[in-house]
Amino acid sequence: MKIHVIGSSGSEVPGRNLPAFLVDDFLFLDAGTIGLALNKKAEEKITHLLITHAHLDHIKGIPFFVDNLVSNRFRHPVTIMSGRDVLSDIRKNIFNNRIWPDFASIPDKKNPVIRYKAVPMRGYATIGGYKVHAVRVNHSVPAYGYIIEDDRGKSLVYTGDTGPTDRLWKVMGSYNVKVLIIEASFPNSMRDLAIKTGHLTPSLLAEEIRKMKKLPEEIYVTHAKPQYMSVIESELGNIKDHFVAILRDNTVISV
Repeated sequence: MKIHVIGSSGSEVPGRNLPAFLVDDFLFLDAGTIGLALNKKAEEKITHLLITHAHLDHIKGIPFFVDNLVSNRFRHPVTIMSGRDVLSDIRKNIFNNRIWPDFASIPDKKNPVIRYKAVPMRGYATIGGYKVHAVRVNHSVPAYGYIIEDDRGKSLVYTGDTGPTDRLWKVMGSYNVKVLIIEASFPNSMRDLAIKTGHLTPSLLAEEIRKMKKLPEEIYVTHAKPQYMSVIESELGNIKDHFVAILRDNTVISV
């Protein structure tokens, strides 16, 4: 499994892309950035978008991406996957023929540009040979973390946005997790704001790591607010005895 970090920023500023992780060229984990980073050929390879939640910084790339597909005379539909509540938010608030066209009916309902598919809350979904297990996480809106397992039994865990949580770590303990991608949006001095808005700081991340009965081999941090990047990276250095690194755009991770 190859994960290309298209974007990993906690907000949009020049030179930093919003969260988006391209797995093996066909699957996006969140979609804050697509068209600004990929060319036509790369866009045409994408078959699935796996979305953690419906906040704009995690879905902003979707409307322009599907518009590009129509303009380029797309060859296959793209499936948007998440929990039913997240899909409902996207359909009602974005692709509602007011904010953006309903591309689930374009060119027509039998041959749409996009399709919606809910991830099961029990068992797993299969995407391109990977088993995908969804687990609710603690954010300010309905949100899901994902455990993505390959045919060798190796797994990637992506939390999306989350504050302190428990169930994901419990479920994760049953998997052979090689890589965890988790957020830390704010510095330690903003702990109260982080908790109120459903996010983590480096010290809160350290507390989450202590909850894990089985630690991933590598932990990568995403969603840092750009204005606090240097402080957050310095504070992550206080997490000892384990590999923890902050992500930057265009990094490639192998599982």
